[in-house]
Amino acid sequence: MNDMKKIAVIGSINMDYFIETDVFPNVGETVLAKKSFTALGGKGANQAVAAGRLGADVTLFGSIGDDDAGDIFKKKMEKEFVDISFVQSVKNIATGSAFIELSKSENRILVVPGANQCTDREYVERMFNEMIKHDIFVFQLETPVSMLEYLVPKLADHGKIIVLNPAPAQTIQAELLEKITYVTPNEHEFKVVMNSVDKMEDLLFTHPNQLLITKGTAGVFYSDGQKIVCVPALKVEAVDTTGAGDTFSGAFAAALAEGKELRESIQFANIAAGLSVKKKGAQAGMPTREEVLQFYASS
Repeated sequence: MNDMKKIAVIGSINMDYFIETDVFPNVGETVLAKKSFTALGGKGANQAVAAGRLGADVTLFGSIGDDDAGDIFKKKMEKEFVDISFVQSVKNIATGSAFIELSKSENRILVVPGANQCTDREYVERMFNEMIKHDIFVFQLETPVSMLEYLVPKLADHGKIIVLNPAPAQTIQAELLEKITYVTPNEHEFKVVMNSVDKMEDLLFTHPNQLLITKGTAGVFYSDGQKIVCVPALKVEAVDTTGAGDTFSGAFAAALAEGKELRESIQFANIAAGLSVKKKGAQAGMPTREEVLQFYASS
């Protein structure tokens, strides 16, 4: 474990506001919900927490507001295995927020970026000397894409491993994509992200060992250059899938940091993601390293 690579997660930090309901309302319809609750979230924070719980050496780079939600974030992260020394607190702007409807283990999410918009080019320019000390970089798209366009080529020039979870989905320019080591869209996002109308199989063959398409309970698909490989998902009774994708990303980075090969890293991430959906809240169900190893031992 002494040779473990260091992970930098550069991304969003939100306060999540959950509403639990039997049915999603139609347009113009009012529905009585069952209950509501709040939890810490944001794809960046979620992925950092997931990696940290699995034993990774992880630093989170991002932005919070100078508000109650920002204070809650700092207190909560004291209990997690994540370095937040370089998270900036921005005055006169609110911490990012997400409004999440839950119904029968499905979810719908609206995000207000808030302070996440300040995780921009100027911020990463200031933080670059700290960032470059890391080996694996994890990104999402809840922060300005202009930051990604500036930072990714620099990291690629330094030979860093770059993982992009492209959500919320938007098109990534081809010249930027080719500098990213692993791109992990889900089955709904990949055509938008890759700016392509090609079938999934054709796109996978075009981007061997780089494009990893997650398909929920069907597993993760990628091309090894010769064939399409499916790494099966963990079969569990889902309570809340909100943080499953973020758990996958954090766990995938943690596995790479240990030196695992691609397929083994995906398998490790699938197990962590499967275990994560057993509790409500994006971070509540994220497993520890011991829980994942226990699953390996019992399977």
